Amino acid sequence: MKVSEDVTVNEGSNLTLTCLASGRPDPSITWRLLNPSAEPLDGEEYLDVIGIVRNQAGRYECKASNDVATPDVKYVNVVVNYPPTIKKTQSSETPVGRVGTLQCDATAVPTPEFEWYRDEKRLSNNQNQNIQILGTTTVLMIANVTEEDYGNYTCVASNRLGAQNASLFLYRPGSGRDISAAARPTPSLCVLLGGIACLLYKC
Repeated sequence: MKVSEDVTVNEGSNLTLTCLASGRPDPSITWRLLNPSAEPLDGEEYLDVIGIVRNQAGRYECKASNDVATPDVKYVNVVVNYPPTIKKTQSSETPVGRVGTLQCDATAVPTPEFEWYRDEKRLSNNQNQNIQILGTTTVLMIANVTEEDYGNYTCVASNRLGAQNASLFLYRPGSGRDISAAARPTPSLCVLLGGIACLLYKC
């Protein structure tokens, strides 16, 4: 029995896996992707995957069986590369003099590299700030926060297939950094809208 070698492909590529077996009577060949559900796949000697996506990565099982011999089973491991997607960010409400922590989580294959920026300046480790990278998570720690540290920070996750960035904020307690607040009308606008409605409906 002969099967394809383990393979790595980029997301969106077409993939053909081969499983060749002989016997008397001729064996039937079935394929399964063992994660997560191990449901049968539509293929025999050749399994075609068109436009492969990340959740089709994993261990593929080829099984050759007839009514005479014990079934023969072989496996092919498929890795799917894809560009980073930032899944989660955590801004920080931190008083002056305390430690501010900003966190950025991404998913990617190969594992992403991370960079942090303040405005257009790339940040690096120094006495006041420390950048930690733990697999697909990066943390920016700012010791002894000052007024000058408050503001917008950018996390960039990248690999050879692409990059994605996200904005995070270090802000002082009580500053009302409520993103949803920006969508609410101001009191003066509410008064104006109420006046217009009053004119239209002759209240």
